[in-house]
Amino acid sequence: MPVSLSRALFDLGLDEHLAAFSGAGYSSWEKLTTITEQELAALNIRPGNRRKLQRAIARSLNWPDNRPLPSAAELDRFRRS
Repeated sequence: MPVSLSRALFDLGLDEHLAAFSGAGYSSWEKLTTITEQELAALNIRPGNRRKLQRAIARSLNWPDNRPLPSAAELDRFRRS
């Protein structure tokens, strides 16, 4: 069952950003997994919160925890494989 955006952000301690993400068109966790570093910066998401979110996104796509966070290009290739 898909996780709601509000629940996912709450679980990460990032629920303060729900309005910003929703206002930017990210209405579901699945959509949010496509957000870029530039979009996070444009939404004024603090760097520590960006990393927390990016790690959660990587984990949701089965990216190994022992590897550095993927670049946008790596993540895109990983999604397609």
